[in-house]
Order: sequence, then C-alpha cells, then structure tokens
Amino acid sequence: MGHNMRALLIVALVGLVRSQQYFQEPEKIISETRKVGDTSGHYSFTYETEGGILQKEEGSRKYAGTPEETQLIQGSVQYNAPDGTPIALSWTADEFGTQVSGTHIPTPPPIPPAILRALEWIAKQPSTTEAPEEQPKSSSSQNAIPDQQYRSSQNKRY
Repeated sequence: MGHNMRALLIVALVGLVRSQQYFQEPEKIISETRKVGDTSGHYSFTYETEGGILQKEEGSRKYAGTPEETQLIQGSVQYNAPDGTPIALSWTADEFGTQVSGTHIPTPPPIPPAILRALEWIAKQPSTTEAPEEQPKSSSSQNAIPDQQYRSSQNKRY
C-alpha cells in the first residue's frame, strides 16, 4: 500500500469515528404531554429525555377577538452542553418578533459614558422629520452653471 493510500485510509477512519458522535441514537423520552388544542393556535407540549433535556412550549392567541389579534408562542428548553455546562433558553414570539434569552447567550458590553451622553443629547434635539422650509427664490442666477461648460465637456473623449 502506498504512502498516500495509507494517509487516505487513516483520514477516512478518523472521520468515521468522529462522525459517530453526530449520528447517535436519539435520547429516549421519559415523559411527554401534548395538547393539540384547536385550529386557532392554542396548543402546548412538554417533554423530558433520559439525558436531561426538558422542553416546554405553549401557543395561544393574543388580543383575541380584536383587529390586533395575533399568535403568541412561549417556550423554554434546558439541557447540559457536552462539557457539562447547564444551558437554559426561553423565548417569546408575538407581533414584535422573537425574543430569546438564555444563560449562555452573550450580552453586549455596557455603552461607554461618552456615547451614552451623545445619545441623550441627540434624543433632546428637535425632530428632523419636519419638511424643510422653502427658501425664497432669487431672481439672480449667481449659482447657476453656464451651459457652455457642459457642452465643452461633452466633446471630450476619455
């Protein structure tokens, strides 16, 4: 067997062994509840696996019976990462989008004081959404560019 063939065989065996981690049997569910609910979006489910995964989710209607009626989904999941770190996530999804929080999700650093002061100053400034005031039109054309400047540049080749 050539040197390249041995290297290829070793790489294939290492890949096979490593892939076993990703293609394990699913964990067995030790408890489970399901309430399918109705066609208007009410439901709930909970399950727990023998490996310690616990997930809960509930769907309901928010502002039921009003023009603003929308779906509301709330849920959570808890499990241990491969290194043993406990992970806990929770989420809410509604008309404002999905908000996720968790013990392992990074949070941004605090806003530096100088930036915070600048943001506060900007918030106190008058609104710039108002239409700009019309400037009175002057009868002089001192800002106009003479037409001949355009004509001469049109004949240039680049």
